[in-house]
Parts: sequence; C-alpha cells; structure tokens
Amino acid sequence: MSQQVNILIVKPSSLGDIIHGLQVTATIKKCLPNISIDWVVRDCFIDVVKSSRLVDKIFVFYRRQGLRKFIDLTSKIRKQHYDYVFDMQGLARSGIITYFSRSDRKVGRSDAREFAWMAYNRKIPYPQVGKRHALDILLQFLPELGLEAKLQGELKFSTSPSNMAKDIFFNDRHEKCKLILLFPESRQKKKEWPYFNLLADALGEKLPAMRIVVLAQQWINVTSTLPNVHNLSARTSMDDLIYLVQNSTLVIANDSAPIHLAAALLTPVIALFGSTDPQRFAPYPIDSEYNVVLQAKDRKLSSISVENVMAHALRIIYSHLR
Repeated sequence: MSQQVNILIVKPSSLGDIIHGLQVTATIKKCLPNISIDWVVRDCFIDVVKSSRLVDKIFVFYRRQGLRKFIDLTSKIRKQHYDYVFDMQGLARSGIITYFSRSDRKVGRSDAREFAWMAYNRKIPYPQVGKRHALDILLQFLPELGLEAKLQGELKFSTSPSNMAKDIFFNDRHEKCKLILLFPESRQKKKEWPYFNLLADALGEKLPAMRIVVLAQQWINVTSTLPNVHNLSARTSMDDLIYLVQNSTLVIANDSAPIHLAAALLTPVIALFGSTDPQRFAPYPIDSEYNVVLQAKDRKLSSISVENVMAHALRIIYSHLR
C-alpha cells in the first residue's frame, strides 16, 4: 500500500484480548508503514493501548456511564472516515460501534455473537483445524490487508512505572534484581490455583537471591516471613504491571491476562489451567519451550502440585540464567 490507509480497530476489552490485538497491530505497523490506526478501548485499558505506541488515536468506551456517553462515542467516530474498520470483539456493543462508523469495508469475526455480524460487509474466515487459539482468530484480519496470517512485529511498551515498582527491581546497591512474578488472581474463582502461598515460600527459600513478587488488582492474602517475598497486590498500576513483566525472569499465573502479556513480551511463563481449554487460551505460541502450560488432568486446579510447578520453574530459571 503506497498511500495512507486509515484503520479503526474496535477491541474495547478484555486485557488479554487487547494484548492479542496489539500483537496483530504490531505486525500491521511493521509490514505496512503507511498505516494510521485508531482504537476503541475501555477506559480502564487506555494506558495499555497508549503505551504500545502503535495507535494514533484512542476512542474511549465508558462501559458503566450510560447511553449518553455511548452516543457521544459513536458521534465522535462518525466524524472520521476509515478505509477499514476491524471489529475484533464480535459482540453487540462493538457491532453497534462498527455499524455507526463510516467505512466501505467493515470487517468482523465469523464467530461474532449478539447480532454483531449484521454490521459487517465482510467476515474473516475461521482458522483452519489445529489453529483455534484466540490469537489465531485475530490473525485472520491480516489477509484483509494483503498480509500473511502470522505474527511478524514485536510488541513493546513505553511505561512510566511508580517508584515502588522501580524499587522492587533494584537492590540497595542500585543493581538489577532477578524477579519471579506470581499472579494468583483470575476473573473467575474457579480459575484460581489455591497454592500460591506455598509456592511463594518454596521459591523464596530455594532462590534467596531472587525476589518473589505477588501481583493482583485486588488484595491477595499471600504472606511470607521470607525477606525476598513481596506482596504488591492492589498496589500497582497498569504501567507497573507492564514494567515488571517486561523485566522479570519468570511469570507464574492462572488462566488470566498476565500469561498473554508475558508471552507477548517474550518473558518465560508458566500458565495454570483447570477447566478452560489451553488450545484456545494458552500463552502464544503454545509450542514455545518458555510458554509452559500445566493443565489439571481432572480439570481441578487443586490437583496441580506445588512440586510440579516448582520443577518447571527451576528448569526455566536455571536455563535462563546460564
């Protein structure tokens, strides 16, 4: 494409899905430099999209502020004309936004729900058998621009972390510390592995030179008497989260957004799965030696032992430190 092309991406949430969308956007930006990309995102995820430095203009979707705000959003979008509108969400609200946008090419997901498909004049094909991952689905938007359906760009973030996040990364001599991040939280309680407390102690005792850091949006009661175990849950910003994941040696988390952030930033990750399907939601790519998925055979997370997680963690850490 030799002339300027304008794209609107509609992907308001969730954090893991936004990370996948940004990975696709990084590929577009790398392969097609004459591209301007705008993005519709929920207010709580603005910082993630902004810090990627991939997006030219952000339209903010306020989910809980009523119809007036939503009408105001669609009115602002209608003032622009786009060569392509990509609805990567495929739900009612993203379909309505797509419908009211101005473009001759409104492209959406073939698995769109809640009548969102009525807004499209083109639907991307569903990936071939064996490629049903959530990111594989979004990669199907790339052929609409004449690109191959695979990742080619690298995702990076420019963040402004707090002093607390910086302090956890440096010791008293201003030397960088090796970090292991634990994310005990998930959007659903049934996705939360119950042994993070034991794991924090085991890692802290086995690896006294490393800092074990617990992170979560809400307060998580993971405590330890060991000096190298730090609980920062409910105390960090989105920029802090990205900064720490970018600079950590290993991330251990439930089926939740941090596994996708870590994989996108090429940080080794151990993902703990119970009843959800890793073929769709595991850290991408699934076959990477540093993207480890542990799935409970009986689909109950409690059957994944601390010893099993520790064995994989130590293998990754020792190979990473060579």
